[in-house]
Amino acid sequence: MINDLLVAACVKGTIERLENAGIPYEIEENDAYRDYMSAWENSDEKELLMRKVRPALAKFAKLEPYLHEIDGDPLRLRFNGPKRDLDKDSFAEVLLERKDLNWAIGVSIKNDAKVLTDMRIADRNIDLYMNHTVNTVNEIEDFGDKIFGVPCSNDYFDDVNEIMERIHAHDRERWAELLLDDDFVYDTVITPILRALSRELPKIMRNHPEAPMHFFDYFYGKYDYYYLNPIDELQITRMGAVNPRGGLGRIPGTDNHLVNEAVKPTRLLDVRFATGSHGEISRDTIQLTFDGGWVMNFTMFVSNTKKYGRSFSLGVYMPVTPFGSFRDQVKWDPEY
Repeated sequence: MINDLLVAACVKGTIERLENAGIPYEIEENDAYRDYMSAWENSDEKELLMRKVRPALAKFAKLEPYLHEIDGDPLRLRFNGPKRDLDKDSFAEVLLERKDLNWAIGVSIKNDAKVLTDMRIADRNIDLYMNHTVNTVNEIEDFGDKIFGVPCSNDYFDDVNEIMERIHAHDRERWAELLLDDDFVYDTVITPILRALSRELPKIMRNHPEAPMHFFDYFYGKYDYYYLNPIDELQITRMGAVNPRGGLGRIPGTDNHLVNEAVKPTRLLDVRFATGSHGEISRDTIQLTFDGGWVMNFTMFVSNTKKYGRSFSLGVYMPVTPFGSFRDQVKWDPEY
């Protein structure tokens, strides 16, 4: 989930640095930008927010020489909202661009930097009349076509449709009460769907060598980015980088970088149910391991929505970045 106030603080802090250094810039205003600024204007915690982000922004600025260029086109600030509606290619909320220098980086400020997105898998829509089922529709998302441009196999659709049909006997029951029954939630729905995904994902990636890169681009975006995550109880801000293309820390006039490049994944090595801290096997999370040290987790959850009915979705997150990726933390500015 995006933290609107922290995004706004980062924007304010970045503009503050640019103006102090005399660096020309322009803001591309859109709905996301206006939402962030509205949240800022209505906040009574501006000073605290700036204490959280200023030291991190100072650290990032030291790693990005292109940020300080005065000649050429103005630095452009662009903004993404929760649905990445400005630019599907960007995971970050704030985009910094110099098109004349072929330079673009992102800054992501979410409540949990590990969370990438949610992805709907299937829905079961039910029409009831006088407590009788009139119509049911199973809508199964073709995640293969959506992510890779490669349709999922008939086997996958058959597997998920069969799982949806098992719910038929419970159509007239209260969904909120059913969700309290772990045997139903996990044994009937979540774990079987994750098994179907675990069979389908390797199949697609094995038959289409470019699929792992499409997979990565879909979830991480096509711009390298920094992320920051303030930790209130420690009064520090943790930072990190996702830099598989070498777009961060570029040094003008050379091929060298101030930020380590993490190799973009090209192969899916393993898919299995995740293991907990005490060795227990998860019932709701599968872990995908790629070459280059990349790991991605899919956690399934169920919900009841007006739009989709009984909905089955995945929370996609990155438990770790590859070994050698930039990570750091800074103390907040002192309170005056």
